[in-house]
Amino acid sequence: MFGILYLNNDGSRWRVTNKKDNRFVLVLPDGTRKVRQADHYGSFGNFAYTAYRYQGKQYKALAKSWAGYETRDNAAEGINALPHIFHT
Repeated sequence: MFGILYLNNDGSRWRVTNKKDNRFVLVLPDGTRKVRQADHYGSFGNFAYTAYRYQGKQYKALAKSWAGYETRDNAAEGINALPHIFHT
């Protein structure tokens, strides 16, 4: 079941209620990849950011493909098919 909870009145911040749809891969500077849960999503203009927590702090970032490109790789499988966020 797919559901969205809006966190404000204008709809620019939302959270997906299906935890499977909230997953992304956090890529740390040393190359370690960890599957994580997004706190929420937000929009600005034509873009959407992912809000996530790392070491107790909240960060916002734009998701990319596993190779660091802006567009998705439709041939990717497994965790490579998930959005990737490169933490700096």
